[in-house]
Order: sequence, then structure tokens, then C-alpha cells
Amino acid sequence: MISFRNSLLELGCVCVSTGSIPKHTHDEFVVSANLNGHERVWIDGKTFEADTHTLTTYNPGEIQSSHLLGTDVWRCASLYIRPAAFEEYFHSSFEFAKPYVARPDLTRKLISIASDPAGPEIEERCVSLLHSLSEAMSGTTRLDGRSGSSSRTRRLQDRMLDDLGVVPDLGHLAASEGISPAHLVRSFHQQTGLPPLAWQMQQRIGYARKLLRAGQPIIEVALEAGFADQAHFTKAFVRFMGMTPGQFRRVNF
Repeated sequence: MISFRNSLLELGCVCVSTGSIPKHTHDEFVVSANLNGHERVWIDGKTFEADTHTLTTYNPGEIQSSHLLGTDVWRCASLYIRPAAFEEYFHSSFEFAKPYVARPDLTRKLISIASDPAGPEIEERCVSLLHSLSEAMSGTTRLDGRSGSSSRTRRLQDRMLDDLGVVPDLGHLAASEGISPAHLVRSFHQQTGLPPLAWQMQQRIGYARKLLRAGQPIIEVALEAGFADQAHFTKAFVRFMGMTPGQFRRVNF
């Protein structure tokens, strides 16, 4: 559930009982602290374990997944930060320099903020946490998330982003670049962490999240994001987000 929200920040607690969270992305920066158990996290090809003394951090667009360890029901406190927040609060751009930091003091600080979000100083407490975290992690200037991609990968990404409602044919994508489908899948995966159609699915789910936040009816979101019907959309959404579109719209994170 979300306990605080403004135009730049969202703060709340997440509860997951599926045992794992498949590969997905976020439009925002995310800072999370486990309230119980621990998880094995995969992010952009690197794996690490996070316990209740670890803060995990994600930059927008990074591919991530998680396998929960030692608990049937896992809970975490999470702070979602719009990219514009760093310009607004710190007058600079930013990216997290690494995906986690072992700082029990900062972990406790995030959990405390999420557990007791009352009072007008909640925004100030969040900004203070971000300042401490950026210092602890030696944050660097934020770069375009696709800057490391090859020109071919960028062309393919742009083509798939032109109409998220159309799922392209893998053979046609490969032929448009004069390469084999196998070469396309391998090179695209190396550049982005996902094969092309799975990458586009992430963008479709991200687009659907924006429409749901805006209050658009679920069936309209399903069709606009390229799903055959609401049932197919709900199944895909649950797989990637761990909740139904209706639940997501209620917590709106």
C-alpha cells in the first residue's frame, strides 16, 4: 500500500507471496529495504543477495528480477523517485552507481519513514534519505539508459516503441537488419538484458502502468497496450507486477 505520494515521490510497502518476481523494469528510481527474509536479486546481468540490512537501488529502465529466500511471504518498504526529482531537489541529474548498499542505518531510516509517514516533514525525510544514500554510493551523472546500445539495437527499440500495440514478427525484424533471427536475439539480449520481444513486453507493461495511473478503464488499457482482451492483459500484468491491474490502480505505484 502507498503511504505517501506527491508529484515526485511515492512511498509504501509491498507484499509478495509468489516466491519470485520475474524480469521487469520501473519508470522510476527505486530504493527498497526488506522487512523480512532476503532475496537473490538479478539486475542487468549481475546477481547479489539482499537481506534486512541491505538497501537495493534501481535506476529507471534497468532489467531486474528477484527470487525470495527463507520466507513464504516477503515484505519490503519501497521509495519510488521520478527522474525529475533529482533536478528538483538537488539541481543535478543522477544515477545510482551500484545496485545495493549494506547500510543498516539507512535501511532502518527507510523502514521508519515508510512505517510512520505522518506529518508535513515526510517529504523532507525522503529527501534526507536520498542525500545520505547518494553520498554513501558515490552517485554519478545520470546517462541515457540506452547509450550503451548499438545503433542496430537502438533502431529496433525505436521501431518497437513506435507502436507498442503491435507485436512485431521476429523474422521480419531480423530481415529488416539483414541478420538471422538467432543473431538478432543474441545481440539484442547482450545489449539490453532481454531478447527483443520480451523487451517490448516490458515497454507495453510500462505503458499500461502509465494509463492505469491516469485512471483509464482496464479494458481500454489492455487494448491500447496491444493485448487481445482484458484477460490476456491481466495474466501478463500479474506475471510481471505480482498484482492485478485493478490492485495496481488502487495502490498506484
